[in-house]
Amino acid sequence: MRLPIPAIFRDKALKPVMLLAGFAGAAFGLTIPYLTLIARDRGISLRVIGVMAASYLIAQMFLQLPFGALSDRVGRTPLIALGFAIEGIATAGFTFADSALIFISLRIVQGVALAMIMPALRALIADVTPMERRGQAYAWLFAAFGGGLMLGPPIGGVLASPLGRNPVFLIAATANILLGIWTVFNLNAPPPAGHDASAPKIPYAAMLTRPLIGAFLLGFGSRILEGMFTGIWSIYLDDLGASDFVIGITYSTFSLAFLLLTPIGGRLADTGKRWAKIFVGNLTMAVLIVSYGVVQWIPGILVIGLLEGAVSTIPMPALDAYLASVADPRIQGRVQGTFATIGTFGAASSALFGVWLYGLAQFLPFAVAGGILITLTLLAVPLVRAAEQTVMEVGTPLVTAAAVE
Repeated sequence: MRLPIPAIFRDKALKPVMLLAGFAGAAFGLTIPYLTLIARDRGISLRVIGVMAASYLIAQMFLQLPFGALSDRVGRTPLIALGFAIEGIATAGFTFADSALIFISLRIVQGVALAMIMPALRALIADVTPMERRGQAYAWLFAAFGGGLMLGPPIGGVLASPLGRNPVFLIAATANILLGIWTVFNLNAPPPAGHDASAPKIPYAAMLTRPLIGAFLLGFGSRILEGMFTGIWSIYLDDLGASDFVIGITYSTFSLAFLLLTPIGGRLADTGKRWAKIFVGNLTMAVLIVSYGVVQWIPGILVIGLLEGAVSTIPMPALDAYLASVADPRIQGRVQGTFATIGTFGAASSALFGVWLYGLAQFLPFAVAGGILITLTLLAVPLVRAAEQTVMEVGTPLVTAAAVE
């Protein structure tokens, strides 16, 4: 008996995107749990580890907007392929890194690589998906990436036990370079709507509209926890007595729940009021984030990870679909780059200040992150609600209307 294949994976335009996201998640996930640990083992201080995490995110923060805009002109495939190649080279560099400067430099290079990949990949989804299916498409994109990410850390843990941590970084580097080569020959992305040089220019000020500002505020809040995963998560669990293998498993629990429930979350994102799903989902997520710092017990943290992954299937695809619906197709890459830039600023801030807060008290970074998410949700949801109603009435992206005015 053959298992049913989700419609998204039968779509000729989306299938290669989903395959790429899945393998990319696995390649990234191989080394995520061990980067801060090898840095600490090689004498890198906790403060420098925080700078490492922040520098990786800051590089993305400054470059995602220009790379997203560039993808509107040159296409999505070249930037995605080059990004994977650069990621592979930087990952290999960690095998010989032995100073704070080298560790920080390599993390910056990895940030540059991801700044090339993510805005182009997100814009590509909008390029090939009709508006009424974008919630499902974005949900499956991150489910595919999350599925790979779910497998990567435990595989890395299994490999690290007999081989050591350095070979795991070399394996991940090779996988990323191969993904870059595969992208060149298999990701046949259509020309973006902004590819035509004769098309009217849309000013950057067109993105300073209330509909997009609401999305940008939510994008900042949605990545607060990511910064802590990048900075203090492995150290926090190591301090609680978790083994390398268990640390890897904690990265997978979120992805497991997200992967299993994504079909439901994606369909929900394409029906009814997206603002309501974002509101309820974010407030629930904030409570779970705070719980990580309160429940200092490994089995309990694993359960929270499962719950967080399940809940996130509701607000994440709803926000992504909303963003694509209020962005002019001609600047989809620019809008996605701006959204990613602001979100990365949230993650970078969390990574940098999370280390400082962790030095004061273990639970403090999680409490502050949850409070920030609640505050931004309360500020942004009214803007999203009003914009969503206007989109339903007008039926066109609001950025276009703002540019014309």
